[in-house]
Amino acid sequence: MFSVVLAAAVAFVVTVALGSTFIQFLQSRKFGQFVREEGPQTHLIKAGTPTMGGVVILTGLAAALLAVARFDSAPTYAMLLIVAVVAGIGLYDDWQKISKKRPEGLSARYKFALLTLAVVLADVLAIYYVGVTQTVLVPYFDLSFVLGPGIVGIALFSGFLLLVIAGTTNAVNLTDGLDGLAAGAGALALLSYTAIAFLERQYDVAIVCGAMVGAIIGFLWYNSHPADIFMGDTGSLAIGGVLAAAAVLTKTELLLPVIGGLFVVEALSVMIQVAVFKLTGKRVFKMAPIHHHFEFLGWEENKVVVRFWIVQAACSAFGFFLYYLFLYNSVG
Repeated sequence: MFSVVLAAAVAFVVTVALGSTFIQFLQSRKFGQFVREEGPQTHLIKAGTPTMGGVVILTGLAAALLAVARFDSAPTYAMLLIVAVVAGIGLYDDWQKISKKRPEGLSARYKFALLTLAVVLADVLAIYYVGVTQTVLVPYFDLSFVLGPGIVGIALFSGFLLLVIAGTTNAVNLTDGLDGLAAGAGALALLSYTAIAFLERQYDVAIVCGAMVGAIIGFLWYNSHPADIFMGDTGSLAIGGVLAAAAVLTKTELLLPVIGGLFVVEALSVMIQVAVFKLTGKRVFKMAPIHHHFEFLGWEENKVVVRFWIVQAACSAFGFFLYYLFLYNSVG
């Protein structure tokens, strides 16, 4: 437990200490955010706010792990490699937006292709290096099934990992639209995974999750409304990567939609909006993702963020309760 708390503390201190300098660096080079004109009018004043703040989060995470983590640990290596890959995709996406001076970065097809390559890496690490089994646990019904054996099983497990990693990273990315929203929600979800990993005696996973929580809280010092910096895709994909990796390593993949419930709601709101509009030409929400819908209803940004944090806290607590009820001492 001490190592987890120390990792969180180091990540927090490093992130807060470096945040101001990094913001000044970005401002000096005019690496600012471009805002969609069709969005809420209150967001137009955010144009030019420095982005790529995920770099600071990752720096805090790296500093904490250098101070605390065991680098002969396969789970630590696996998590860091996955986070590095997905965060690298996010960084490239952020750079495309900045260099082209527009809010659109990589195409969805290109980003999905890169994420698929990340999943291939995750598959190799999970099965052959970390030793993760191809068993999927169903906590709600006390069931389990094995995706295998043989090539078909590996293909099925790879598809399952693609769903977990790509789905989680994209859902967190979609949630990142208001000051502090995705960061705070990510910290709450990762708190549950820190506790789950600790109870399962996967201390290396707990240290990475705890360090990420500390780095996110440190980042919120600058990202709270009105934000001095945005995390960008670099940060949102990194948070999603840690969540997905923690779920796979603790064999709680089917609990992830509950623990990260807010991210699921945000992603579903976009899917519903697009599907209904294509079929009927009408919109279900005033704007998707759903946090913008509430802004158009007249809610102030801070009210949306805090209330969504409350929803996410409830999801994280309920997901942990389900874990303790159905999976505690059964994961492995």
